Amino acid sequence: MNLPENYTVEHRNVKHARLRVHEDGSVQLFVPEDFTDDTILKILDSKQQWIAAKKQYFASKGRILLKRNEILLLGNRYAYYYSSRYWNKVVVNHESKTIQARRNLLDTLVQEKWLKAEAGRYIRPRVAELSEKLLLPYNRLFIRSQKRKWGNCSAEKNISVNWRIIKAPEFVIDYVIIHELCHTLIMKHTAKFQTLLISHCPDYKQAQAWLEKYGNNL
Repeated sequence: MNLPENYTVEHRNVKHARLRVHEDGSVQLFVPEDFTDDTILKILDSKQQWIAAKKQYFASKGRILLKRNEILLLGNRYAYYYSSRYWNKVVVNHESKTIQARRNLLDTLVQEKWLKAEAGRYIRPRVAELSEKLLLPYNRLFIRSQKRKWGNCSAEKNISVNWRIIKAPEFVIDYVIIHELCHTLIMKHTAKFQTLLISHCPDYKQAQAWLEKYGNNL
């Protein structure tokens, strides 16, 4: 069976076919084990427009390209350098945009653990500061790993913020925090909520645009 470039088909013990288009433009099709080549080609042919739309969507997204030794933090690229001087801490220089540590922050799991902690150190006092400034009190704050949300506010005024937002610029982080603080007063996205959000975060559209373009990189 001849497939287009970057297309792969995998037979699995499943009941229905599943089609995925990835950010790099590659296409994966998972099909039941008894599917023939003709059936597979018919599925791909019937989904051509959907595949093209998905590819166009991902193509419109911006990519933040990092060098091998770089870490994304607060919307900037920080160069990581190993240093045996720092046993139990990570030294971040925001002026020179460098990070020094004995631990290997280029390791995915090590870096994720550190970024989660860094998110807590940055976001917790910022939420408290903005809450007091805007007179929008909240109950509890959680730093979470949501897959599809940057933040959430419950009916009990408990706020959750996605730790990955620590990679975004400060004005984007502020937008996410203010958005959830506004929900402590108005839960639904009504016209009144929009007015409240604009009054406290005039550049919210720029923040939304940044997340729309670069959010998949975080």
